[in-house]
Amino acid sequence: TSSRARGSPQDARSELLGTAPPDPMLGPLRTPAACALAALLAGCAAAPPHPRVPVSLSAAAQPTAQPTAQSPAPGDYSRPTSGRLTFTFGQRQLDGDFAPTDEPQAFGVEFSRVTSGNTLGFELGLQFADDRVRGARLSGGGIGNLELFQSEFYAGLRAQAGAGPLHPYLGAGATWVTSETRVSSGGLQARESSGDLGAYGHAGLLFEVSRSVHLSIEGRMTFFTDHSIDGTSFDSDYSQVTIGVGATY
Repeated sequence: TSSRARGSPQDARSELLGTAPPDPMLGPLRTPAACALAALLAGCAAAPPHPRVPVSLSAAAQPTAQPTAQSPAPGDYSRPTSGRLTFTFGQRQLDGDFAPTDEPQAFGVEFSRVTSGNTLGFELGLQFADDRVRGARLSGGGIGNLELFQSEFYAGLRAQAGAGPLHPYLGAGATWVTSETRVSSGGLQARESSGDLGAYGHAGLLFEVSRSVHLSIEGRMTFFTDHSIDGTSFDSDYSQVTIGVGATY
């Protein structure tokens, strides 16, 4: 009988299972590799977790709010105006030489514009006044009807103040006043008319109801004006109080 070399139990197990027996040279290498792998896994498990840093958008990347156009507030009157057109109505007081037609009703229209820093500007306008008395005693005797009509054109400088809806203002300049007196008695009529250059001044208060509508009240006087009737010249200066309503644009 042939003698069979007795192998190790691992060789018998390999033969029984039909697998190749392990290489005896790999045995010494397995132990150090296993130790190194275990040490690596233990080191990874013991390492502290990496802190998480919150990510924020930079100022350049953050969305910026787009500016939106806003309409002026209802109470904002800081914007300068292009001009004002004012219609005035009031009462005029003349010198006693015009009696009994010395208190005519006055009305007019004025354009003004403030251009320099919203405080200084100019103004120009027309004024009219009319008074009629029936059955008046005439200076030459008798009874008749008297009528006085005055027209005026003026232009001057204007100054105003106030940043809100209230604006006190002053104005002064030159004026041309024409006075016409009509007398009728017993079917006869006479008319005298004369014009003269003088000066005027006024002061008032303007209230802006809205950006387009305003109200005003003012006092006004004229100086150095004369009127002539039948070759007699006398003072035709007047004082006047009016209220106004108009448009601002």
